[in-house]
Amino acid sequence: MITRLVSGALILFVAACAAPGWRTPAAEPWACRDAVRGAAIHAYALARNRDDQRAVILLPAGQAAAAYETETQRLRTEGARLLDVLERYDPEADKLPAPARPTASALTPEQVAARIEAADACVANAGK
Repeated sequence: MITRLVSGALILFVAACAAPGWRTPAAEPWACRDAVRGAAIHAYALARNRDDQRAVILLPAGQAAAAYETETQRLRTEGARLLDVLERYDPEADKLPAPARPTASALTPEQVAARIEAADACVANAGK
């Protein structure tokens, strides 16, 4: 009889500990996760798009080609910087599923620059 009471109490205790009310709440995702992640993805996508375009467009050798390559490299650098910020402040972000590739209409330099600016503003406002 005592064995049944102890076993029953142990089972109830284990069941109570497994109940959702006893668990610690999951950490809230970083507020700027989506903005920073989206800006990084768009910066990399625009750089890749520029690489693809470079393969088919003819630029005169010299200053124009160097400027094109410099801008493409700047986009890659911005993407890497934003991913570093994301990794620093939200280490769980790398466990998210891979996002869809941005559409070509969302890859204008102005739109990507606006996304980067918004991500930087979010990080600055978050105090990070």
